[in-house]
Amino acid sequence: MPDLRAGHSRCGSDQGGLLTHAPPAGGRQLAVAGAPASRQETGHPGGHAFCCRITHRVRSLRALSAQDTKQQEASSVISARITGFRAAQGRSWFLPSFLVLLFLSWSWAFASPIAAIPDEPAHVTKAAAVARGQLGGTQVGTDGPLLAVDVPRYIRYVDAMTCFARHLDKTPTCAPHLDGDPDDTVKALTTAGLYNPIYYAIVGWPSLAASGFPAVYVMRFVSALLSSFFLAAAFGAVSQLRRNKWALITLSGAITPMILFLNGSVNPNSLEYATTAAISANLLLLLRKSSLERLPILPIAITTAAAALLANTKALSLLWLLIIVLAVMLTATGVQLKRLVKTPAVLAGAGVIALACAFAVRWIVRHDSLSSKPFEGAGLEPADGVEIMLDKTFSHMLGWIGQFGWLELDAPVGVLAFWMAIIFVATFSVLLFTRGRSRLAALLLAVSLIVLPIALQAQVISEQGIIWQGRYILALFVPFMLMAGFALDRSLTGRIPTQGRRALGAVVNIAVVAQIVTFVWVLRRYTTGLSLDVRWGDMLGAPEWQPPLGIVGVVIIFSATLVIAAVLLKRHINSPDGLPAAGNTTEPVSAESVCGHPADRMTDHA
Repeated sequence: MPDLRAGHSRCGSDQGGLLTHAPPAGGRQLAVAGAPASRQETGHPGGHAFCCRITHRVRSLRALSAQDTKQQEASSVISARITGFRAAQGRSWFLPSFLVLLFLSWSWAFASPIAAIPDEPAHVTKAAAVARGQLGGTQVGTDGPLLAVDVPRYIRYVDAMTCFARHLDKTPTCAPHLDGDPDDTVKALTTAGLYNPIYYAIVGWPSLAASGFPAVYVMRFVSALLSSFFLAAAFGAVSQLRRNKWALITLSGAITPMILFLNGSVNPNSLEYATTAAISANLLLLLRKSSLERLPILPIAITTAAAALLANTKALSLLWLLIIVLAVMLTATGVQLKRLVKTPAVLAGAGVIALACAFAVRWIVRHDSLSSKPFEGAGLEPADGVEIMLDKTFSHMLGWIGQFGWLELDAPVGVLAFWMAIIFVATFSVLLFTRGRSRLAALLLAVSLIVLPIALQAQVISEQGIIWQGRYILALFVPFMLMAGFALDRSLTGRIPTQGRRALGAVVNIAVVAQIVTFVWVLRRYTTGLSLDVRWGDMLGAPEWQPPLGIVGVVIIFSATLVIAAVLLKRHINSPDGLPAAGNTTEPVSAESVCGHPADRMTDHA
């Protein structure tokens, strides 16, 4: 009798279990599924040939099935990538938000006279000096960090243009004209001489290519371009989150008149809040996409660039960076963090950020960037500083919404009340409707907004006096509003009711009106001054000063851009919940992404 086990070996084993791998005890039978009993007998002369035919047939069917499965998988991957690319191109918020923010910021750049923005003359002088290779300067006197630098003559005139600052009845017509040979350099003084030079190197180069008013305006445009880019990067990243309904709404609510006003200025304050927003949003996105085999490079690159710039913006920027990273990390599971830190691109970005932070620390230590001349209140005790700051807690919030000029002009009372309501509604919504880690992250930022100004001011009051301004904490205000919406998206997963969508639409309309009213109010202050004998009609009939493009021109550009922004935001509010956001078609959907990680379900609704 032939040894069928040898024949079976020649045919090949069936790993799937259709054919048995060895005959039963006694060698009587080789079980072939579906074969007639007579052909399963080991003694049958054609048993071996039949066994081989069945084996080959099964192999062929499996090969075809595997090939078909691979083709289907490849087709699905290609289709998903194409669909994801189209979704990202069609619904990403980056480009529309960038254009909206840029035009709104440029409108403010035109509407604000030269030197009408806090400390702008010092920043313009510093930028022009850095562009010419002077990273520092020569100390003048002993009354604080006042440095002399060599700049073109017209740059020195910028400081003399503040004749109308803090005088609401004066217009910029009292300021001298910016002229002179750009190659004629003179000594000029700046209180920003000890600041980190990175921001100033970016915005100062226009002074090399132009002179007079155009040079300063182009500096503003470059600063607006930089800040608008990073704010738009925050909107773009949030739009790629699977749940983004409330996060996009609250992030839009963070774009107060003060944000746009500073965006249109030469002031590193704008780069601070823009980069903290970009870091927050893109880190959140990376954590949510950490289960991908390959993380997207763009969010890593944006986070790296934003963090490196933030660290080298102002002396307190390192503190803002630390708090933002801690807040975002609070939202992550241990699995997400492990996956993130094992990614080579993330590690490379972290290395770049570490080098940037090291440079920032070295600059602060060597140049004493935290020093300041003494102001009112110098000599008081830290406890006095705490009490004073507690008294001014809510008044400092005005600096988040709208304090213009050299802090002499507040936004209209109705505008302040409206945005105060938005901020408090966002805060109480976090307390009432959210839970888990995202709630802790939002509350960390909320507490920091209140506690840090008190602690920082109390620390320096003895030597420097009362120096705090509300706008200094905008670097945490914008991320807080973003995180509040992010936390709401983790908890409020149902569709917004019809009445709720209508109410939100009305809020958007009011916000547009509030922005326009504030813009025109500030513009009126500069065109006619604010005094009892001046009327609104004088703004068009007898203006003493007009911005480039004219009063009507800048108002039309500003208003039209806001209307476009409102249409986009209301479309988002009314869109069905649950639709994939930009790029979400490529985001993996797993049991953990739907039900949450086991550890996550204990504290957070994923």
